[in-house]
Amino acid sequence: MPKKWNFLSNYGLVTTHIAQNPRATLREIARGTDLTERAVYQIVRDLDLGGFIRKKRVGRRNIYSLEEEKLLSYPVYGELNVAQLTTAIRRLVEESRDRRAAVTAT
Repeated sequence: MPKKWNFLSNYGLVTTHIAQNPRATLREIARGTDLTERAVYQIVRDLDLGGFIRKKRVGRRNIYSLEEEKLLSYPVYGELNVAQLTTAIRRLVEESRDRRAAVTAT
């Protein structure tokens, strides 16, 4: 069986999921990213402590928001911020979804 891997780190996967669904629970994020709930909990905690996301308690749930102006941490990213990264990923996902829908419609 080939080893499963991804171009994005687990942190990138969780950040992308939060950008697409800020009301997702940790369990929903775990299902959507194929990570354990414990791993997602730790990643969300790290992202919060690192200033990349904010958590807001609404009733019994947390709502997450990205700190969009936060610059990514490595020099290779230059001046790329969270908003630019998530916008690019969201656009690519939507374009891929549109292409798949067009193929199945024909």
